[in-house]
Amino acid sequence: MNKEIIAMNELFDSFTPEQESYAIENEFPYVYSKASSFLVMGAEKYRANDFFKQPPLDFDEEDIAILQDGCRQVLAGVGMSVENPFTGLDVSGFSALMRMFHFEAIGRKTKHGKILNNEKGALDCITFKHMVDGRTCAYYNFCRYPKLD
Repeated sequence: MNKEIIAMNELFDSFTPEQESYAIENEFPYVYSKASSFLVMGAEKYRANDFFKQPPLDFDEEDIAILQDGCRQVLAGVGMSVENPFTGLDVSGFSALMRMFHFEAIGRKTKHGKILNNEKGALDCITFKHMVDGRTCAYYNFCRYPKLD
């Protein structure tokens, strides 16, 4: 647990005051802690200790890999801005990631035709509500448009 706190503090030290404020207002320390726990425990042990038994038992290896990728992105401070959204998760993977942290989507704003890292796609800003206590947060997710051959 101490390594997690040190790593999160180092990440916060790299944030601008605006980024730090956004992170705190959007439950980032809680999300960071859940992501870290998932990566350390693995899916089965995490599920066994989770109130909502997340991730679901029917998730296959690909689903778990998407959650792991999302958790690694959380630990890197991703998802809190238009410039640094989650990537590679698609909409369902991003929703599953946040559901694993006990958040459900309550609002979505999408900008189509956005360019990120020379790829065109849709940029979502999704607002979530915690399933137990009702706190809210908003995170960004970029979904690359499929390439047509």
